[in-house]
Amino acid sequence: MKPSDFQKTVQCRFESCLKKVVRHVVKDYQQKLKRRQEKETLFCELPEIVVENLAVWDDYETDYTIFNVCGYDIRVYDDELAEALKQLSERNRETLLMYYFLEMNNEEIAKNRIFPEAVYSKIGTTHWHL
Repeated sequence: MKPSDFQKTVQCRFESCLKKVVRHVVKDYQQKLKRRQEKETLFCELPEIVVENLAVWDDYETDYTIFNVCGYDIRVYDDELAEALKQLSERNRETLLMYYFLEMNNEEIAKNRIFPEAVYSKIGTTHWHL
């Protein structure tokens, strides 16, 4: 049985409509890709400093040793340095941490100590213990 002229006409219209839809879908997709390309940047094209600012670093308690000095928690990430600091007396350790990590000058350290005149000599002798 041959299709009638009416059926051919309907089929042609359907195919024409279908082709228009496909053309518009392709055109929309291409426009979407173009917009995306204009607004997005690949990570490999970003400057290194920008990528570093986007990074998130996990911070675990096992990665550092905490020393509490003058109400501040000082994190020491180097295991060898942390062990060396633990071997010092508490007074010498605190003096050293205040000087290098809290960046206090001798007068500020002396205000936190009972014997201010001993600060100058403690900083000098602590260097030799490390």
